[in-house]
Amino acid sequence: MWYQCSNGACILKKNAKCDGFHDCLDRSDEKDCACGQSTPVKRVMESTTPQERVVGGVNAVEGEWPWQVSLHFSGHLYCGASVITSEWLISAAHCFSKERLSDPRQWMAHLGMLTQGSAKHVAEIRRIVMHEYYNARNFDYDIALLQLRKAWPSNLAPFIQPVCLPAPSQTLTEKHRCWVTGWGYRSEQDKILPTVLQKAEVNVMSQSECKRAYGPVSPRMLCAGVPSGERDACRGDSGGPLSCQASEGGRWFLTGIVSWGSGCGRPNFPGVYTRVAKFIYWINSHIYNS
Repeated sequence: MWYQCSNGACILKKNAKCDGFHDCLDRSDEKDCACGQSTPVKRVMESTTPQERVVGGVNAVEGEWPWQVSLHFSGHLYCGASVITSEWLISAAHCFSKERLSDPRQWMAHLGMLTQGSAKHVAEIRRIVMHEYYNARNFDYDIALLQLRKAWPSNLAPFIQPVCLPAPSQTLTEKHRCWVTGWGYRSEQDKILPTVLQKAEVNVMSQSECKRAYGPVSPRMLCAGVPSGERDACRGDSGGPLSCQASEGGRWFLTGIVSWGSGCGRPNFPGVYTRVAKFIYWINSHIYNS
């Protein structure tokens, strides 16, 4: 419930970071808030073709998720990521855990893209920083940072934006709306990836609900989905964002990173995400001290 200001003072307010109000005397709660603003460009001609899916998703529109990144390994879509600064992306460690996948030279990041092949900026990866405690058996500490060789140009701001990182004390309330996005498969059996970015609204569950589905889950994980399982992430979405917004028109925060789950879209088996709020100090230590 408490938010800690930069000067060490604590204020009793949920989610004070970047909410548009100066709550800290040093104003640190509204510092570094050039993030998480979606500027969807509505199309005049809405397509009438059947909707493609994350699982149970619908087509996104241009500029709606400007932090969404498509990561290609050896020329093929492999994972998702999110923009967090002009030269850093965040993704899941499991995308890079095999030896051949750990070579940054094989990866390309496609930014500012709605349809595969239409990226506004394609960047090489300078280095990959996987969490040193990442556990490939249970996906604990499933988080990685990617440094771009070349920052994206600021004139692409309508299409490429960083997502806001939550405060370590982020608390999800029933007011939050959360969406998972990606170009991953639309069902477990699917063989064809969608070309248009997919989005699906999911509910973040309590840790006890999460444990009911999966047994012990780490405090660094969170579950999100719908009971029917009809809206979920799937293969190809890994490393991509679970973006949450506290109020209509408010900023979007990176609450989760697509990590694992039992299949895709199965009833009572929600998607499991890396809980980003647990890693803020780790993220900052690499981004600002490297």
